[in-house]
Amino acid sequence: MSNISVTAVVANKVATLAMQDSTITIEGDSARAKFIQNFLDYYLGDRMDVAAEVALGTGDCIVKPYTDGKRLGVDIVKNGDFAVCESIGNDILSCILKVGEIKNESGLYQRYEIQMVKEAQTESGQETSALIIRNVAFKGANEIRLDQVPAWKDIPEEQIIPNVDRPLFGRYKSPAVNRADVNGVNGVKITAGVDGPMAKAVEAYERFNREYSAKETMIFADKTLLVKDENGNVVLPQEKRRFFQMMRGAGDNANPGKLIQEFSPEIRGSDLEVGITVNNKMVELLCGLSPGILTPPTTSYATATEMRAALNSTFAVITKFRRALERGTDDLLHAVDVIANYNNLAPIGLWETHYDWSASYIEQLNEHFNQLTVAEGIGAVDKAEVRAWMMDEDYETAKARVEEIAEEGGSQYIQEAAIQPIINEPTDE
Repeated sequence: MSNISVTAVVANKVATLAMQDSTITIEGDSARAKFIQNFLDYYLGDRMDVAAEVALGTGDCIVKPYTDGKRLGVDIVKNGDFAVCESIGNDILSCILKVGEIKNESGLYQRYEIQMVKEAQTESGQETSALIIRNVAFKGANEIRLDQVPAWKDIPEEQIIPNVDRPLFGRYKSPAVNRADVNGVNGVKITAGVDGPMAKAVEAYERFNREYSAKETMIFADKTLLVKDENGNVVLPQEKRRFFQMMRGAGDNANPGKLIQEFSPEIRGSDLEVGITVNNKMVELLCGLSPGILTPPTTSYATATEMRAALNSTFAVITKFRRALERGTDDLLHAVDVIANYNNLAPIGLWETHYDWSASYIEQLNEHFNQLTVAEGIGAVDKAEVRAWMMDEDYETAKARVEEIAEEGGSQYIQEAAIQPIINEPTDE
């Protein structure tokens, strides 16, 4: 129980809620758009949830793409393994990242990557920017050449990429306020400043388990019910840690004729549970979250308005975090675009990122469906948008299916119209 991390639990829950039912797509018909979409499919499926949770749990994380010249992957660098050296607002101009570590019998080897954006002027006087990437390696505290480590021998010590105005990575930052340094560059974990209440919550849980263990039922049996081994010693049933031999005469004097007694005190289960719940509620409150993250969710809402009001605090944190996810993902995809240019992974082409964040956490499904159908009725959205949400399809697939349904309906109408005159022909009567 000493390893219980309330921060990890809160980070996991908030990251899950931020990502649930939401989609990120690349719009465009170019080969580059399809290449970026394929990368995004991999990233959304395998890495983005992890990166979001790491950012909330540690305060910050960097998502850095890499390539072997043919394929792409993403490294997640947690807070503490990178240092922002120079920045203006949300723009990072210089950063050091720990990107590799090898430990063997000869020692500990670490590789660091330094990315710097430098402004310069061309010969014609136009302002331009370039990204300088340097790699350095250390064995312990001593700097070494990269080729002294076989796994790093092909990594260039320095690269200069022209016409790049930002580092080749994305960054996700926790929405929690750094109260110790409000102007600080680094983020803080989602539970920053709540260590005391979190310790109390874990302590209440430990007390709950300790009392249940201490009050486990014990059985006392008269010695006439127990067998003896070859040495004449009483043998208790195997694996019965709370089975005891009754003291001499206890069975006769205290309970005449009763050979077995039990000790099973009442457990204060509900009182102990209240202690756990109260402490967890305080953690939620101090983190700016609504009840239901660490405590049992409330489901007895009379109206949808009451439900939204009760969950609004958590949804506000989620909305703020989603803005950080958008900024970081935009930078990540820009880095992938630059890497694709540098390594000729896909032809240059236009593409655009589209974010569709879900509000299902505070909206009931039937309420949202009613809103969509009303919007479709007044022409604010089209049928394809309604179907895309309802059937969990992308817009193009939904649009194609809506057109198919319209054609099928039109064919049916034509067939019925062709039969109708025959049915309505006047009779002789």
